[in-house]
Amino acid sequence: EGSPGAPFRRGDANNDAAGDIADAVRILLGLFAAGPELACLDAGDANDDGKRDTTDAIHLLRYLFLEGSPLPEPHAACGGDPTPDGLDCGAGGCP
Repeated sequence: EGSPGAPFRRGDANNDAAGDIADAVRILLGLFAAGPELACLDAGDANDDGKRDTTDAIHLLRYLFLEGSPLPEPHAACGGDPTPDGLDCGAGGCP
């Protein structure tokens, strides 16, 4: 059982309450372009594997454009993280 922490929406990496390509871009900017840290690390963990890496952006893009598997919850609505991992949301959860 996970630690709920601050509520967030998985895949909403830019914290604008919309799931779109901008979230994948935000994940990649944070990884490769020295972009600012995500306000909610869990939101950027699109595949919920407890890591932040390129597979998160790939999973999100597959979901958005290639009818890939849905993102793990909480995705459809704000909620706590149901799985334990080293990522958290701090104070940067749902808008």
